[in-house]
Amino acid sequence: MTAQDMQRRNLLRWAGTGAVATAAGVVGLTGQAQAAPRASTDPRQTAREQANKAIVGRWFDGFWGPTYDPAIVEALAAPDMLLQYSLHVPRRGRTDIRAFMKDFRASFPNLAFAGTAPLIAQGDLVVGRWLGGGTHTGAAFSDFLLGSLPAATGRKMHFSGTTVLRLAGGRIVEEIGLDDGVTALTQLGLVAPIRA
Repeated sequence: MTAQDMQRRNLLRWAGTGAVATAAGVVGLTGQAQAAPRASTDPRQTAREQANKAIVGRWFDGFWGPTYDPAIVEALAAPDMLLQYSLHVPRRGRTDIRAFMKDFRASFPNLAFAGTAPLIAQGDLVVGRWLGGGTHTGAAFSDFLLGSLPAATGRKMHFSGTTVLRLAGGRIVEEIGLDDGVTALTQLGLVAPIRA
């Protein structure tokens, strides 16, 4: 399976279709072969996908970048946006998402994430790969699903992940990511290192 086939396969799974793409086409939930999705040739679709990538780029810079702008949440997040990563309790709504980032940055003042590959868009979905982290020099932090940190441990985390964002009407409705949580939690001392 080629890298392009893997991307298509994952996009279809993330889109919630349950279909799986292969080099030979798409296999639906029934096991019946279907035509593989083709890149849009509709200029309106392509323009929308480019606009969605621009919105996500602004979001990644203003929300996850080195300088957090709380106004970005009001500007780009849908009122009931879902923010979900494997490291943290899922967050819903602008107020909850702003509170999450305020607390995260109070604990990790140099928190920053950046893209490691161009964004990929298909329809209302945008996918991004990223790398980042920070040093825990601030307040205690208890939002990890597996453990809490007392204030200012000085521990560093540096990890990667992939995020799928769904947009509607120029707003981010969902941001669901899969991060290398084991690496981050091990670096922070919340999970014991695996011994060979």
